[in-house]
Amino acid sequence: MIGLLLDFLIVLFAIFVAVFSERLGLNQNFYIKLFFGLFIISIFSAIVSYLVPLSILALVGSFYMWFAFGFVLLHSSKALGNKKTLLLFAIALVFGFAFEANGVLNGSIYGMPYYYNLPTFFFGIVPLTTPISWSIIIYFSYTLTNLFLFGFGGDKPRKKDGSGYFYGMIILLSAIGGLIAMNLDMILDPVAVAPQIAGWVWTSGGPYFGIPIANYIGWFGVAAVAILIFRYYEGVTSKTDSNYSFEVGSNLFIVVLYFVYLLENAVRAFTLGKVDYILIGVSTMMPFILISLLALMLIKKGSLRSGS
Repeated sequence: MIGLLLDFLIVLFAIFVAVFSERLGLNQNFYIKLFFGLFIISIFSAIVSYLVPLSILALVGSFYMWFAFGFVLLHSSKALGNKKTLLLFAIALVFGFAFEANGVLNGSIYGMPYYYNLPTFFFGIVPLTTPISWSIIIYFSYTLTNLFLFGFGGDKPRKKDGSGYFYGMIILLSAIGGLIAMNLDMILDPVAVAPQIAGWVWTSGGPYFGIPIANYIGWFGVAAVAILIFRYYEGVTSKTDSNYSFEVGSNLFIVVLYFVYLLENAVRAFTLGKVDYILIGVSTMMPFILISLLALMLIKKGSLRSGS
């Protein structure tokens, strides 16, 4: 109960900073760095606890998802503004809960029913951390595709650019975002369903380490459709918010966030003796990480050139 209260306090503090930072003269960049730093401390405590099972490390590590959620809330508030942040995270949280609940109850999205061995919160069906996790994944998938776009000299598609270009671009960018999310699950799900962990259990198994292929279609679909809805909204509104070219440092944090998710699952796979999981995770996730770093370097070079 105390842990859950602390989780809520972490999120409430992030929301408070996002909403009142301008009014109170708070340095939002400082709090973005603070939450990211706390996330790094927490997740590395969790990673070390897989290798050295100390209760204090596991305790500190138990908060990493909540610090990550606070970080992406603040990052989005800075990059998109609070109105768009509210919309994006509302879409992500609703999609995350609805599709996971549907999967638990009848499996129509993910191929077959499954159940969680984790504590549940929402109506006794889905753990509280599940929609939170989905919102983090959808946000970094959306942001990484923006980095690709800006790094190679583009900008967010707008309806005024012409219908063909606009719809083509938002579909393409959303599909890339869906792949970024799905490729994370190429290592996450096999680790989570391993008998030693058994975070959730597929009732009838499947061809990919006991996981149905439809699970990955579902992961792609949930992320891609959520991002598509938000990108459509962005494209039909007139206000621009392309702050990414001026926020290279904070967007590097997003790339590191995605990398650390890979690292955390890779270490868990190592403790399970599943080196093949690590190979799959590196093969599927590292291309997006390297392209993101390339995009950031190009953005940085462009900003230096324009300032000279």
